[in-house]
Amino acid sequence: MLGIIRVITLQESAAIQLHGDLIEQRYGLPVMSRCIPDQPRGVFNEETEAESIPKIITLARELEQQGCTAIGISCAADPALSESREAVGIPVLGAGSCAAHMAMAYSSRVGVLTILEEVPPLIRSILGEAYIGMDRPDGVTTTLDLGTPAGRAGALAGAARLVERGAEVLVLACTGFATIGLAAELEERLGIRAFDPILCLGAAASASAGGAVRRV
Repeated sequence: MLGIIRVITLQESAAIQLHGDLIEQRYGLPVMSRCIPDQPRGVFNEETEAESIPKIITLARELEQQGCTAIGISCAADPALSESREAVGIPVLGAGSCAAHMAMAYSSRVGVLTILEEVPPLIRSILGEAYIGMDRPDGVTTTLDLGTPAGRAGALAGAARLVERGAEVLVLACTGFATIGLAAELEERLGIRAFDPILCLGAAASASAGGAVRRV
C-alpha cells in the first residue's frame, strides 16, 4: 500500500483521491491518500512550505501505522522529504525528485516548468549541468490557478518558451500539472517528453514494490 500525502487541504473525496487514482490506474498499486490540514491553497512559497513540514511528518507516521509500505509526498518541492524519512521506517518518495531523476535518464537538456519563483532546490541539484532553465506560467501563483483556462494556457505557453530555449525534455515541477493532465497535452502539441511528477512517483513506487514499470 502506497500512502499519498496531499499538501493541500481538500474536502471532496474525489479530489483527495485524484493523484492516488492516477497511480492506481497506471501502475496497479493500491493507494491510501490523505491531506494535510489548514492549507487550502497548498504549498507555494517558503512560508507555506515551512507550515506544511510538521503536518507531513505527522501524516507519514499515521500512514505507516495504518499499514502503508511506502509514502509519496505529492508536491514537487518535496517538503519534509528528509524529515519524513527520519520519522518512519518505510521508503518515502518525493514527486519532484522522482521526476527530475526520470528526466535525467532521458536527456542532458532539461527544462523545468514550475509555479514557483525559483526551481525547487532538490530538483535543481539533481539536474546539475543538464538544467537549461525554468519558466513559470503567467498569472499562476498557486496550484489552484492551474485549474483555470488562463492557468492552463499560461502553462502551455511557458512550456513552449522552454522548448524554444533548447529543452529536450521537461520536468513539470508542480503536482497541479498532474491534476490537469498537462504532460499528455504537451507531448501532443509540442512533441516534447514531459515528466509528470505524480506518474514518476508512481513509477518509482512500482519499481520499489517489484512491479512492472509502465511508461510514465
